[in-house]
Amino acid sequence: MTIRAGGMVVFELSGRMAHFRKIHTNSSSLTYLLPPRTTLSGIVAAILGLERDTYYEHLGPTQARLTASLRTPVRTVIQTMNNLFVKSPSDVSGKSGHTQVPTELVVPEATSGQLVYRVYFSHADPAVMETLAERVAAQMPAYPISLGTAPMLASIRLVEVLAAHQLERIPPGVDLSLMTPCLMEDVMGWTDVVDPFGTGVQVIKDLMPYSFGPGRSRGWNREFLVERKGQPLPVRLRCQAWRLTYENQESEMVAFAEDGGSAR
Repeated sequence: MTIRAGGMVVFELSGRMAHFRKIHTNSSSLTYLLPPRTTLSGIVAAILGLERDTYYEHLGPTQARLTASLRTPVRTVIQTMNNLFVKSPSDVSGKSGHTQVPTELVVPEATSGQLVYRVYFSHADPAVMETLAERVAAQMPAYPISLGTAPMLASIRLVEVLAAHQLERIPPGVDLSLMTPCLMEDVMGWTDVVDPFGTGVQVIKDLMPYSFGPGRSRGWNREFLVERKGQPLPVRLRCQAWRLTYENQESEMVAFAEDGGSAR
């Protein structure tokens, strides 16, 4: 598989449940509805076989565009997890007993079925995208993939490898129907339709981790707008967006934080 510069790898993650721990949560473990960029970079690194703490710059905002969309309606539930009480390495044996922690989980809105997230990835080095696409197509990640915590295993599926001509830049100020979250600071306003939220759109604002510094030091956190039911976001942006056109002629609009406020 040969990928030229300017292309994009689109793949999906699916699983029964997810937990992407919010950065400001304490005694109760609350979750984001979608994986933050830091989690997505960890998933890509796991597929590629990159070691922990070695990829923060290699897959960081200056080298890669990376975001995800929610493909299924979701809800959250609280379950109490019986975790080991660990304050020192020796406590891993269980000698200090357990502690019960209320944990928020993302699950499908339907009682059956799976969560599905679509991931969009491009990199300055086409070889990185080529390796990723080959591993996802073969469903052979270097390390197991999970939706947040280790027990919540996920499967991967390649949607398509898009060439540069399948990616159309959309200039700022245009009415959009975004499938991905967008930076709050990049939002110029809502679209000019009579009722942008008449189709059941539910928008929330979330402070999400965006990048790590060297050695997993503290990086950037960013405020994002997220649609919680998998519906398109009816917005106009101050930055460019992208229209992706697939081989079956279906298309969708996405936005990358790397193109917006995070780049300024």
